[in-house]
This record gives sequence, C-alpha cells and structure tokens, in this order.
Amino acid sequence: MTIPTAKARRRPRLATPSVRPGALALIDTVGPVYARLALKVRSLGFVGGQHFVEALREFYDGKARLIVAFRHPYGDEPQVVMHAVHHGLPRYARRRGTPLSSRPHCLFLHGYEVPLWSGGVVRWILPRSGSLPVYHVRKDTAGLRAIRSALRDGPHPLALAPEGQVSYRSETLPRMERGTLQLAFWCAQELQEAGRRERVLVLPVSVHNRYQEADIGALERLARRLEAQAGLGEGPLAPALQPPPGRHVGPAERRRALGLRLRRIDAALLSIAESFYGLRPPRAVEETEASLVAHRESRRKAVLEEALRRGEGLLGIPAQGDMISRVYQIRHEGWSRIFPEVDLGRLSPLERRLADRRAGEAWYAMRHMETVDLGFYLDTDYLEDGLRAGGSPSIGRLVETAYSLADLGTRLIGGAISDRPNPVPRKVIMVARPPICISERLAQYRGDRRGTLAGAEAELARAYTTAIEEYLHEE
Repeated sequence: MTIPTAKARRRPRLATPSVRPGALALIDTVGPVYARLALKVRSLGFVGGQHFVEALREFYDGKARLIVAFRHPYGDEPQVVMHAVHHGLPRYARRRGTPLSSRPHCLFLHGYEVPLWSGGVVRWILPRSGSLPVYHVRKDTAGLRAIRSALRDGPHPLALAPEGQVSYRSETLPRMERGTLQLAFWCAQELQEAGRRERVLVLPVSVHNRYQEADIGALERLARRLEAQAGLGEGPLAPALQPPPGRHVGPAERRRALGLRLRRIDAALLSIAESFYGLRPPRAVEETEASLVAHRESRRKAVLEEALRRGEGLLGIPAQGDMISRVYQIRHEGWSRIFPEVDLGRLSPLERRLADRRAGEAWYAMRHMETVDLGFYLDTDYLEDGLRAGGSPSIGRLVETAYSLADLGTRLIGGAISDRPNPVPRKVIMVARPPICISERLAQYRGDRRGTLAGAEAELARAYTTAIEEYLHEE
C-alpha cells in the first residue's frame, strides 16, 4: 500500500539518455529471470512475428526509421516488449532461418513521473538504456527535440504506447493519442528535407496475456477475498453464483459463475465509492441481475467526475479537457509538489514546512486521480459481453476484470497501479501487423495535415482491432 506523503522531496537527477553497453548487458542477463519470476511470464509467442522481424531488419539495414507502437493494456508492456526484442524476436528469426544481423534494442518513451515513484535501479537503467521522458501536460521543447532526434538519427528504433497510458483492457481499444503519428510525420518531413531515402514506419503491436483454464482457482480465491473486503454475504443472487455440491461443473459454467460474482463485487465497490464521495444512485439499487447493470454507467461516471473535482479542488487547478486530460493535469501538478523543481535547501524553515504541506495535500489529491485513472476504463460492456444470453466470459477477461476490481478497491483506500495483483502466470502473445508507411502519406500530409493524421490514426486503430481478432481466433 502506498504510504501517505508528508514531506516534499528532492527531485532526483537522471543521467543524460544514451545507450550504455553495461545497461544493455544487464538487461540481457537479468531480463529472462525478471520476466519469469517478477512478471510471471511462462512463455512468449508471436502472431505475425515476421512483420516485427522485417521492420527491425529494415531499420538496421538503414532502409527505414521505425516506431514500435505497442498496446499498453496491462502496465508492464515496456518490460515485456524489451524482453521480446532482446530475446524472443532474435530466437524467432533464427528458427525461421532469417536471423537478424544486428542485436536489436529499442529506445522507450516513458512518463516523466516514472523515475519519481520508482526505485534507484529503474532511475539508473532508464537513461542508460536510451529511454526518454515525455510530458503529457507541460511543454517541453528540449525533451521533444531529443525524441525527434532519436527517431530520426538514433541507433535503435523508438518504442512507445499510442494509448498514452495503461488502458486495462486487452480485447478492446479504448482510446489513442495522436502523438505517435505526429512524431512519424515530422520525421518523414525532416528526412525528405535532408535528402535521405529512409522510409518512416509505424509498427502496430498488440500485446495479450493468455491464461490457462486450470488457473481459474486462483481467480476464485481472489474473488472470495474481494467479497470479504466488500462485506458481501449471502444475498438473493448468491445461490446462483455457486453450483450445487457434488455436481460436475464444466469450464464455461465455472467461468460464468465467476463472472456473476465479479459483477456483484463491482456493484458493491461502486456503492462504496458512491458513499465515500457523498453520491446517491439514481434510484434504489436492488440486488437483482437486472439492477446490478442498470444505471451502472451513469453512476460510474458520476463517481469519476466527483473524484476529479475533489482532486482539482485540493490542488486549486481548473477542470480542462476530457477526463484523461484532467487526470494528466492532476498527476503533473501532484508530482510537481511532491518533487518540487526548486532547491529545498535554499528555502526558509517556514517555506520548507509549507512545501511539505503542499506535498501532503498533493498526495491526497492524487489518490482521487488514481481512482479515475483506472475507473475511466472499467466500462460495463467488457464483462457483460460474455455474460449476455447465458454465455461465459473468456478466462482473459475474467483475469483482467478481477485484477481491476482488486485494484479499484486498493485505490479507493490510497493505492496505485504498483499495488495491482498479479497471481496468475501467463503466456504473452504479441500480435504484429504490417507496418504503416508514413512516408507514402507525406504529400497528402502537406496539403491536409489534420485529415491525413486522422486517416493514419484510423488505420492504426484498424490494425489493432484486426490484431485483437487474430489473437482471439488463434486462441
């Protein structure tokens, strides 16, 4: 659990981003062990892996500049993609008889706040692996110049998540931001102006976790803990959630029963959140199958709006933009107060105490933000799609939903994504689609920037949607 902050802290200074051989050697050595023990990755597989391999080959042969645009549904995709690039893809290429001539690596973009909340090892390795910080709110001319330079001239491809942050959903595409494609068009322009012939490619990569049916027991145990924490006892729906003793239960029926339990837990957490924020549901919610779903979306949005309003009020910042933009603004202001960009040693004793107070208030404001950061993506349809017409959700959707409900309960009492559970081992499947060539759209971009960006964004979204369909079909 995150410990409340009561003091302003000195902002850590990071090394200038550059690729250091020692850091790459450490990633190569520790990566497989970290993936297996910490990330619980049983194995790594590829669908359309040849697209990934050929895009890397074009880059290292000097024929292309490349953005690896990976989906970000779970939170640990940067580490997983790094493991895939360093170990999985070279092995995949060798098995296909088309080995890569260069040792691949990627320069990852990361939120500027990651080194603030992470530990010393992460702060050491990020800049030394060439990773670059990015701001969602603050204008950072020098940082943007460094990112554009890395894409245009760097020794390795750029890797980033077009979703902008963790989206908590792997089988749907909730939202994307245009920064990825804008970077690609800028790079294509600069290459053309310099008389260079490399193509600019954006490689769509959808990341999925595949779980074994036999691991559903771990989810049922997690559901029992969540039911106890939410104060759920026997109710009108409870008999339907458990099969009669002694009767054999097939996998589909077992998944459906778990899905109904998770729906009930979700309703209980929503009621608890409403009570915490002083909200009343639109009407009395009875514990029936129909009422657990009715009005759920309007109630969820009301909770998120009130959480944002509380966070913004504590920080004294205006509400600007959509929900995720407001999340970014609270996050930026909060970390700026916890790690102020001033020399704390030069403050007077009274100023230092006030800086500590501002940091403490920021921590509590960010707890409201953390609830919205997750709750924005917890739409009703994701679980309900599998429960409609007597069906059963996939094991993957059940895992994601169970993790998110446990995460939501933790965030309501002060937690963050670092407290998210991860009890079930997984096989990671990466689905790569053919790269999108931005250079071919450059003439159109010069005449209609907004329309061309929108068209490229739609194509990238279609690529992800197709990748999700391929994963589900292959599963």
